[in-house]
Amino acid sequence: MKGKWTLFTYPVMDIKAAEAMLNRRAAEGWRLEKVHLGALARFVPAETPVCYCIDWYDPNREDGLDYRHLLADAGWHPVGQFSYWNLYEAPAGTPPIQTDGELEYQRFRKKSLRRMVISWAAVGVLAAVILLLALLVGLKKRDYLLTFLTDLNTGAFLAALLPLLLPGELLWSVRLLLRLGQWRRAIARDEPFPVPGRASALAARLLVLAGYLLLVPLVLAILLDAMAGSLSLGWIIGMIIACLVILGREPLVEYQRKRRYAKGTVVCMAVLLAAWLLPLSGVAAALSVRPPLADQSLLPERLEGGTLETRATLLAARTEWYEWGPMMAAGAGNGYAEGQAWVLPWSWLADWVTEQYLTDMGTPHPEELPGYEDVWLSRASLGSTNYTEDLWLIRRGNTLLWVETNAGPLDTQWLDGILARLEEAA
Repeated sequence: MKGKWTLFTYPVMDIKAAEAMLNRRAAEGWRLEKVHLGALARFVPAETPVCYCIDWYDPNREDGLDYRHLLADAGWHPVGQFSYWNLYEAPAGTPPIQTDGELEYQRFRKKSLRRMVISWAAVGVLAAVILLLALLVGLKKRDYLLTFLTDLNTGAFLAALLPLLLPGELLWSVRLLLRLGQWRRAIARDEPFPVPGRASALAARLLVLAGYLLLVPLVLAILLDAMAGSLSLGWIIGMIIACLVILGREPLVEYQRKRRYAKGTVVCMAVLLAAWLLPLSGVAAALSVRPPLADQSLLPERLEGGTLETRATLLAARTEWYEWGPMMAAGAGNGYAEGQAWVLPWSWLADWVTEQYLTDMGTPHPEELPGYEDVWLSRASLGSTNYTEDLWLIRRGNTLLWVETNAGPLDTQWLDGILARLEEAA
């Protein structure tokens, strides 16, 4: 059947633009068949002329049987539903649902401001997490920030997304406040509510669409965390049980929206549960950044025992070592070697981390090791003994290696081997 598609990602404050578009299509001989995924409206040829009206969603009113019967008696029948809107269709020429401008403005103000508060609250929570990490960094807890990028794909994605969320949320809020002012002035002048221009409405729809598209990498990040077993199994099962409880209620009209959301959530949680249970960690690892220098010990044949930990996401990766054993082959006492290697996603972050490590070495700007680029060494004597403590910092591109050891001086042969492995990995 012949059809026509239209982008239907109108923000909440553009209710009149969405309604005007529906009625333009109706005047051209089309009727709305369905809005797919809350983003694309499909129109089909109308057998009889129709018109449209968008009313605010209110579970105590629009979804009540009495109100629906009242609208049906007036000729209006529901053809779509969104978070804040109900879409109604009626024969062409049917009087509009809402004729009280003040009441419509008050409902618009209540719904839109509530939406803005919720949006800013979500952004605020994310910003607070980033601020907390920054405070920990200021307290020389740099690793908390870096592990936020390397341990969870979801966390890494949200950290990278924040610089885009803040200006987007600001633009959205400014547009909303401007629309509130326009509607308030229209009521004072007893004029119809203004309809946003087509160019302005299109720009808003495209921005909202860009926000929707950002959900794709977020979903991928969550799925990869499930594959790697990083998500809480208890949380996944708990969400499934909660949604099944909602679906088990009596299917009243008032619960249609909650039941629809619950069904979608059950499907999503079932997918995450399958990803968590199936042996798919190798798939997640293949798609993630390769942890640096994870193929062997930090100090080969130098120490007896040790631990190795690697973590990786789509953006970053880390490898951590802790090794121990005799300080020298024929010496007494035990020594240690600690190492951290990072692959970071941005050069500015690698620069900042480099400066932090150099400060840990005792001087803000130590000189590079002679004959080597981006290699720094700080060597200090341990008291009255002949032993020393070595602090090494090695950087290649956005990959950094930090080594701290008192197990004996490390020579250029060890350094050349490390550099060869880093360059091979690159």
